Amino acid sequence: MFRLESEVGVSYSQVYVESVVGGVNSRMDEAFAGQRSGLCGAAVAGELFLVTGLHSGRVGFTVEVHDQAPPLDAAWEDVVEVSFYPVSGQSFLVQWAGEKSWELDLREGIDYRVRYCAMGMDRAREQDVRLDGEPVVDRYLLQFWPAPPEPDRVVRQTSQAAARSHEYACRQPDFESEVRTVMAQRRALLTTGMVESRDAESPQPITGMVAIGHEADPDFVRGQLASLASYPPALHWDWVAAFETQHAREDRVGFLRAFLEEIGERAFDLGTVLAVLDSGSHYYLTFVIPSQFEQLSRLTGQKSGVESVRIGCWTPRMHPKQSEAIRAWARANAPRFSAARGRASTSPPISLEEEAEPDQHA
Repeated sequence: MFRLESEVGVSYSQVYVESVVGGVNSRMDEAFAGQRSGLCGAAVAGELFLVTGLHSGRVGFTVEVHDQAPPLDAAWEDVVEVSFYPVSGQSFLVQWAGEKSWELDLREGIDYRVRYCAMGMDRAREQDVRLDGEPVVDRYLLQFWPAPPEPDRVVRQTSQAAARSHEYACRQPDFESEVRTVMAQRRALLTTGMVESRDAESPQPITGMVAIGHEADPDFVRGQLASLASYPPALHWDWVAAFETQHAREDRVGFLRAFLEEIGERAFDLGTVLAVLDSGSHYYLTFVIPSQFEQLSRLTGQKSGVESVRIGCWTPRMHPKQSEAIRAWARANAPRFSAARGRASTSPPISLEEEAEPDQHA
């Protein structure tokens, strides 16, 4: 069993786990999007956003990595659980602004269940700052073990500080749920013996993504894409007959690639990205809004990758500068793609604290 025990410095009641190499740090509202738990934000791929009672200073902190779920000690006052998927070969416990970090014994490509336990949060929130030489006020335990992805849950809630954090999380819209669903479904297909052949296409209905062979029939592709929960209602098919005539001489593989490019181009005009994860003889396809494409890029990591499909250009995963550019595009065009996807616009996130404080580490 891996075990790390130390005093960890916190600022703005925050400390983090990071496995994203060169990624853009997530905001608090992104980290807790769609969660019930407000103590351990796991909505952003490859990151955990951990909340403490103490505002500034050092807290007692222990990290453990187990082979299976460990027993829960009744001494812990507040306990939550989330799921975590490292997107690189190295994961770290990180202080604010990267001031200090500790490497954790977590493996890339494995789903982990995470238990975050706390005691003394209310006392620490009241004290606010711990100075050098003063006794430890709040302590935390972060445990990992291999387990399939599950929704986050509040296991135990005692403190008022935790209650406030949970209320904050429940107010955040869930922009990343589709992304997490897509990746979980893709891993499920690949780990349940799905044969990588031309005939093994989407063996059962999937709401988050579809698996399509490289030589699939266009009518089959249309039906599969239209069955997706993320399918943009404004995407029409009145161009298909002319397209088939124009590309009649192409082989099946080339035809399907051009067909997907045309669909992707028309989807992009509606503010939606047709994203593809290529694996063997299959495309794993889904529709996402641009900000979700960024999260999908981060979740797939360096090795597998994800592409956005458009005419003449299957764009590979983004580096940090491109990520920030797509964020800006998404913010500027939010009303447009909200209407196209049938979604209501959301109000600005509410800060966890009443006073103005950063919700993002540098």
